[in-house]
Amino acid sequence: MKKTLLITLDFPPQNGGVANYWANLLKHLPEERLVVLAPEYDNSLDFDIEQKYLIYRKRLISHDRWVWPKWLPFLWQSFKVCRMEKPDQLIVGQVLPGGTVAWLLKKFLNTPYILSFHGLDIAMAQKTSKKRKLFKMLVNSAEKIIVNSNFTKNKLLEVSGRSNLDIEVVYPGASIIPIENYNQTMLEDIKERYNIKNKQVLLSVGRLVERKGFDQAIRAMVEVKKRLPFVHYLIVGRGSDKNRLESIIHHHNLHKYVTILTDISNEELPYLYQLADLFVMPSRELADGDVEGFGIVYLEANLFKIPVLAGNSGGVPEAVEDGVSGVLVDPHNISDIQQKMYALLDNKEQLRHMGELAEERVKTKFDWQIQAEKLEVFLS
Repeated sequence: MKKTLLITLDFPPQNGGVANYWANLLKHLPEERLVVLAPEYDNSLDFDIEQKYLIYRKRLISHDRWVWPKWLPFLWQSFKVCRMEKPDQLIVGQVLPGGTVAWLLKKFLNTPYILSFHGLDIAMAQKTSKKRKLFKMLVNSAEKIIVNSNFTKNKLLEVSGRSNLDIEVVYPGASIIPIENYNQTMLEDIKERYNIKNKQVLLSVGRLVERKGFDQAIRAMVEVKKRLPFVHYLIVGRGSDKNRLESIIHHHNLHKYVTILTDISNEELPYLYQLADLFVMPSRELADGDVEGFGIVYLEANLFKIPVLAGNSGGVPEAVEDGVSGVLVDPHNISDIQQKMYALLDNKEQLRHMGELAEERVKTKFDWQIQAEKLEVFLS
């Protein structure tokens, strides 16, 4: 593999899909051929000392009013690391502004760069004519491109107007994995704390944003709880849509059936997966192009042998095989959501069988090691 420098604004200990994506892939690549430049956080050292590859931590985005563009430190720090480490190529975590940084470094140092995309970043780069023009220039100048799904690949080809880009699909894997030995006292405590003892549990995990479709799942609960009174829906996450979701719960008088949990620790999360019967996230594409490029949380649920109910949009059908690892629904059709939700919950044998198929599918197709081996060849 060629010596590679990853420049990114999203990297652990920061949470998020992009950060987890790169951290998990890098674990399985030759550490002596890797260097990372990422933002510095208060607890960065705790993560960095556990890694075998070299990580540079710097302030990459300026908050000073007199500095413009704000990513000027990103360019300067990337330039310095390139001069010291002499990488053969760069991987760019975010097309904006990282792509612009990499494009300038290619001009200064003749170092080729590889762009990576996850779906939403493509839509965000189409907001204005200036961004669209810059986006096309950055894509056309890239040596190669990494995407997280075929959906993202096709979207990129569509907006770039190119058909001959060197693109590799590198799927994400699961970041939350089952525990070998669960603490039974903790399991019972969680059941009591969240009022889910002797109940069927629906679980959602993700940022509280409109795209995820949690609002539709809440509305579906109006009819589902009439037919299955011992069901409870837990939504784990934080985000800008929290107040709206709570207002929907209040409007439909679902306080006894739906709970939003904003402060779940990493220690607790596997226990919630372990207690869940069905994972729910009917993601949808919004009018502004905001869409689920893949959906790592579906894989995480499947690893716990939990089938998923997912929105048939974006790259979700690649993460969820309809009828095997879960079911796909029309995310705009509440009737479709509630009917399939009820059908799954009402058939425990189907839930169990589908859960076993789901676990096997994730282990064989979406293993980090398998995807990293594919990436290593692409980077050679």
